[in-house]
Amino acid sequence: MELLDHHPSVDIHAHPGRFHRDGTSLDTRVLEMNRGGLSAGFFCVSTDRAIIRRDREAGRIRARRAFEPGESYRDTYARFAVLEPWFAEGHLLRVVGPADVARAKRMKRPGAILAAEGADFLEGRIDRVQEAHDRGIRSIQLVHYNINAVADIQTEEPRHHGLTPFGAQVIREMNRLGMIVDLAHATEQVTRDVVDITTKPIILSHTALRRTPRKYTRYIYADHAQLIASTNGVIGVWPAGRGGLERWTRRFRKLADLVGPEHLAMGTDMDGLHNTAFDDYGALPDIAVALLAAGFSKNEAAGILGGNFMRVFQEVVQGSDGVRRR
Repeated sequence: MELLDHHPSVDIHAHPGRFHRDGTSLDTRVLEMNRGGLSAGFFCVSTDRAIIRRDREAGRIRARRAFEPGESYRDTYARFAVLEPWFAEGHLLRVVGPADVARAKRMKRPGAILAAEGADFLEGRIDRVQEAHDRGIRSIQLVHYNINAVADIQTEEPRHHGLTPFGAQVIREMNRLGMIVDLAHATEQVTRDVVDITTKPIILSHTALRRTPRKYTRYIYADHAQLIASTNGVIGVWPAGRGGLERWTRRFRKLADLVGPEHLAMGTDMDGLHNTAFDDYGALPDIAVALLAAGFSKNEAAGILGGNFMRVFQEVVQGSDGVRRR
């Protein structure tokens, strides 16, 4: 497929092979990435995994208890450590900057962008943002299913009513270090607060547009989407639920009509949430074809597949120093 041969492709939210839980199919996913031509993907660890469970009565995932001191911190890094042999043996290429994505593409070796799904592991300590950067993490999604010290979540009643003062510190430190701020799972008010602070583009890595109000939804509405676009950021379009590629491309089309195709990316949530639209990276050329069939130009489709994210990645790291502050 010409688009994938000549342009980078990036999945901006995934848990490939369930590496973050048991790693049962990571080898299969890496082979699929090679076969389908995926240049790089976010390898996400959910930092609240130890305390969240599906609440059948409420019909959603919720935090069931508080963390023990140090629990999220230890668990988060233990699960990232699963990838170290894959880097050491050359099966994956560690991505710490935009140039590494291009290198991964040239080498035909999938790139892994380490991403924390939730800032719980910071445990209220701003120095841990620098530590996360030093240990190769390049994106922090502020919240997941636990209201933490940083911000509120979409799927519970607000506690902070926006970004906390500590959360504001985290945003400024991530901007300084050149780390990607991810607003998935965060409320619209949190997003507004972040937009007022950030000096860099932001992402919302996995969602879709919803037209009618619904409580506790993980989808977003028009104003929310436009906030992300206002920073020159990108929204990862989610193939969650039932339906094939045509349904997924309709989601891209609806958001493109609202914010422009230059603000869209792929956010599959691979191996994090079951979907029927896209469950094999080897089928990546099919989504490229489907985007063209949905009326996107070649340049627009190339942007959605990876180019738009690469623009954000470049802008985020530009001017950052990564230097440890005392």
